[in-house]
Amino acid sequence: MKTLLLKEKENMIFFPEEDTQYVMFLRSSSTTLEVNFEKEGVSCEVLILGKIKKGNSVVLNTIAHHLVPNTSCLTTYHAVLEDSSSSDYTGKIIIAEKAFQTTSYLNNKTLVAGENVKNISKPELEIESDDVKASHGSSTGRIREEDIFYLISRGLSRKEAEEIIIEGFFENVLSKIMDEEVREKVRAEVKY
Repeated sequence: MKTLLLKEKENMIFFPEEDTQYVMFLRSSSTTLEVNFEKEGVSCEVLILGKIKKGNSVVLNTIAHHLVPNTSCLTTYHAVLEDSSSSDYTGKIIIAEKAFQTTSYLNNKTLVAGENVKNISKPELEIESDDVKASHGSSTGRIREEDIFYLISRGLSRKEAEEIIIEGFFENVLSKIMDEEVREKVRAEVKY
């Protein structure tokens, strides 16, 4: 599977010819990423990480459009929201009538690391075929005070403790990035 590191931009449309992993790091933007499956047997992963700093916002739309049989797509969006930031995510799976034996999944997790944040997660599934698997999952949670306390009791400052927790939150997605160079570039963004 090849890995492509994407830069934030408004509209991106892809027609994968081979198994591909699309990776993107968001800070503040309005982005639509669409993957159109026109070749049978192709599998894709869309891995998006967002660290939305104080006062910034992200509007993200992802579309996995399955047009032919036997394709698969895993779309993952993990975001951290700092003070007064927002994330508005719409994830769409479209499975055409002739796209049987398709598997597609949306996964959205948001970690609240500040106050006065806004998080919207809207999964949409349009399924016109039988013999498919399509589903979604979404969760939002805060950094737990017990975790902060534990790390502070080990000699870290509150800021250092929060950063370690945030890095751990992203590690689940980072570990899925197959290309080591891309993984390390994104890991450096997470620490910034």
